[in-house]
Amino acid sequence: MTIIRPQIFMSYARHDAGFVYGIRADLINSGLECWIDDTHIQTGDRLNPVIEDAISRSSLVLAYVTKNYLQSPWCMKEFRHALETPGTTVAPYVDSQETLSKVPADLKNEVLFGVLTPDSRTRLLAELTGRAWASLQTVQRVVPSDDHILAGPAIFDSAGYSRLDLMKRANKELILAGPNLRSWMSDAESKRGLVALVKERHIRVTLILATYETLRAVSPEGAIHLRESVKDIQKIFNLLDDAEKELISAHFHIGASTLSAVIIDPDTQEGILFFSPRWAIQFLPQDRMTCVIDKTINSEALFKSIYNGVLLMTQGDAKNVQEMLASSWHANG
Repeated sequence: MTIIRPQIFMSYARHDAGFVYGIRADLINSGLECWIDDTHIQTGDRLNPVIEDAISRSSLVLAYVTKNYLQSPWCMKEFRHALETPGTTVAPYVDSQETLSKVPADLKNEVLFGVLTPDSRTRLLAELTGRAWASLQTVQRVVPSDDHILAGPAIFDSAGYSRLDLMKRANKELILAGPNLRSWMSDAESKRGLVALVKERHIRVTLILATYETLRAVSPEGAIHLRESVKDIQKIFNLLDDAEKELISAHFHIGASTLSAVIIDPDTQEGILFFSPRWAIQFLPQDRMTCVIDKTINSEALFKSIYNGVLLMTQGDAKNVQEMLASSWHANG
């Protein structure tokens, strides 16, 4: 039987070759395959195709990051190319905390750096061996992150992030999703703002809420809040003429019971998305942790993945306002 072994690509600066070759020998003795460039020949503006191919065939890239490494444009190109290579796990280790402080912020946001020193060598070799075998089962990263995601328990109370601030920011579209949207619908100024978005600025507004059937067994209080929001949404509709009603829609979907999101102008580069992770609602209900993804500073891929998930709530099995008003649960609640 043929055993598939992980191949480790070793990325290092030439001046650090002595230490790296010692690590390589230990890894080979542990039954791993290691690819190492002992020529350091580079020409032109792109990586040597041989190196690119070796990275793509490696399940794990071990980068030994030192001052020399950070000062080498080719080493940094290797590192960034490895991060962008599907199916490859990147395991960077710095030689000191001082070096770590000099690593570019976007790389520290992208991947966790360890510290590999002569004193920690034995322990980290065992860790590396385990990571190498685990990398055979690692799929490519789904979402790269260019910066930290803004998060906090009181985002909507912060300057520039209040409900009214968000409505001012919207230029084309506003999507609100949640079990009952009571924080929006119970506030008179917010309701007037939603009407103004449609009547005065002709901005598309989409409301996505849960259904009574969803909330009946989960939260009687939630169903009461939802019932009041349904009435408020109908009042908003009553203030609009037929043409304006084409710009606003309300969908009631079972999936919205686990969702809390606000999306502004998703089809533009200025789009911004707010969402409350389900774990935060369950474990920190008093804080209502909210995360913010801004296309101008964060991962657009993550923005799209959440946005597309919200759109699932508008599919054909969602109910409309009239169906909610006519339901027996509403009439008897």
